[in-house]
Amino acid sequence: MPYQGGYQSLGVIDIGSNSVRMVVYDIAHDPPEKIFNEKVICPLGRDLATTGLLNPDAVDTAFKGVQAYKILSDIYQVVSLQVVGTAALRDAANGIDFIDHVQKELGMKIRIISGDEEASYAARGVLMFAPDADGVVADFGGGSLELARVYADTIHDTVSLPMGAYRVQSMGDSARSNISNFLQPLKPRFGNLDNLYAIGGSWRLLALAHMRGEGIKQDLQGYTIAASTMIEFCKYIRGLDETTIASQYRVESHQAKLSGIAAFTLESVLSELNIQNFIVSTAGVRDGVAHEFLLSDAKTK
Repeated sequence: MPYQGGYQSLGVIDIGSNSVRMVVYDIAHDPPEKIFNEKVICPLGRDLATTGLLNPDAVDTAFKGVQAYKILSDIYQVVSLQVVGTAALRDAANGIDFIDHVQKELGMKIRIISGDEEASYAARGVLMFAPDADGVVADFGGGSLELARVYADTIHDTVSLPMGAYRVQSMGDSARSNISNFLQPLKPRFGNLDNLYAIGGSWRLLALAHMRGEGIKQDLQGYTIAASTMIEFCKYIRGLDETTIASQYRVESHQAKLSGIAAFTLESVLSELNIQNFIVSTAGVRDGVAHEFLLSDAKTK
């Protein structure tokens, strides 16, 4: 039904390597209030490591998702619709073809953000909801892993790594050594910290599974687990098949598909960076994009 809030709203579409998500914000609130938040699963980045191209089936699903979100942006009367693309569109040889198709057919401009921008947006999203955050923000997606050092409500350092779920999955037996080679040189910048603030659906799902397994009922935002405990839980998850994960932790089958590789990567990151606590953030790149908009002159134009 049409948006009846009486305030201007902002829409952000985030085209990622595993999903396309749209969030609509009521920008009368500080922080902005989410009045619509949905995603379409479409693994655009699944074939990147092997073909260098977007997954063809996912391309069609992603386009239809963006098309539907454009209609919803009209229903919610958004004052501005920001559309960003991350690792899959950034790295795929045919990413520009998808962008051109969306521009031609829907009249929508997709802004491809760099890895450092993606890390900054993710970190700003975390700080919107937890300005006292002190540690490393880790945004784990299908195509990449972004790290950002935050403290005093400020982003101090960022890096983007080709360590998303699909890329780690394609590494096979060399995954552990490859991850170590990526992270060890970064340990002075992002390691030996108290807190890792985890972003990304696959890592949030692991936290949700841990909560359900322990019978804990609380908001996912801010849920904190000792890193040593989370490492052991990740090892346990890796020993389960997808069907068991879906049944035991009451999650959708499509969510369980990447649980094993997500657990493997999280276990490796926590260990390699010597982190003390794993903290869940329900923020994302889209929240950072919204924050940037609110700081710009665009809101009043």
